[in-house]
Amino acid sequence: MPDLSDAWFWVLNLGVAVIAGGWFAFRFLHLARVIEDTPTSRVRSAAQGYVELEGRVRPLADKANPAPLTQRDCVWWRYRIQHRNESAGRNQREKWRTVANGRSGQPFLLDDGTGTCIVQPADAEVLAAESTTWYGATPWPTAAPGARGALDGRDYRYFEERIHVHEQVYALGGFRSVSNAADHGTDDAVRSLLAEWKQDQEALASRFDHDGDGSVSLGEWEAARAEARRTVERQRASRPASDALHVLGPPESGGLFLLATFKGADVARRYRRRAYLAFGGFFAAVYALGWLVQGVLRNA
Repeated sequence: MPDLSDAWFWVLNLGVAVIAGGWFAFRFLHLARVIEDTPTSRVRSAAQGYVELEGRVRPLADKANPAPLTQRDCVWWRYRIQHRNESAGRNQREKWRTVANGRSGQPFLLDDGTGTCIVQPADAEVLAAESTTWYGATPWPTAAPGARGALDGRDYRYFEERIHVHEQVYALGGFRSVSNAADHGTDDAVRSLLAEWKQDQEALASRFDHDGDGSVSLGEWEAARAEARRTVERQRASRPASDALHVLGPPESGGLFLLATFKGADVARRYRRRAYLAFGGFFAAVYALGWLVQGVLRNA
């Protein structure tokens, strides 16, 4: 039983552990249910809003995105560089301090065979299967993983995750489609058509000078305007629909935005395992907190 002077410190820390363990357990369970309950959509027919997509990824045209540490060809990366510090004294302890880190925010394409979607990964939670860890003697790696150079050492540790080009990716996020063509507004199109008609005053009068006075009156001009609007609408109705530009990013509702190189069912299982571990920590912290509080009360 710790001294009373330290007991309340441990009570406070265990209380935080109880709250954190319970919160993470329920959050991970909720995320697993969201993944299991969201059906997979196709890019071509996906509804606007929260969707699940699966497909192969590739970079946007002329948008190379090599991983910064390994220079491998990929569409997304995350890296961390750590420096080793050893405490002085009889019991030396090795600690690693992060000195540099970063992650890719460059958009890339997801293709599921029915269409392509631009993925904006800046705010996504990413689960990547491909990762590499190696060591060196310099703050930035001078040799590829596995290579031994003149400056080989273990003072620095390099860690890099990647999603490679053409890799199969599971995505869950906010889906929206925007027009890929910038059409002018209807009013602008009507004005342009009327200006074209006015260049041939004789033809304009023959069409809209119903009273035969040789000029187009205000009322007859309104009839011409109405006819121009109907013409514009007919032209647009007969025109093929513009190709849509599909984008996947953070949901407007603030839900989970996830990218993973695993199947959806495997991702859900991963979150369930995290939930079970969090529940284990929660119950262990509850037991330890109860034991400690009872000891404090007995010695009070």
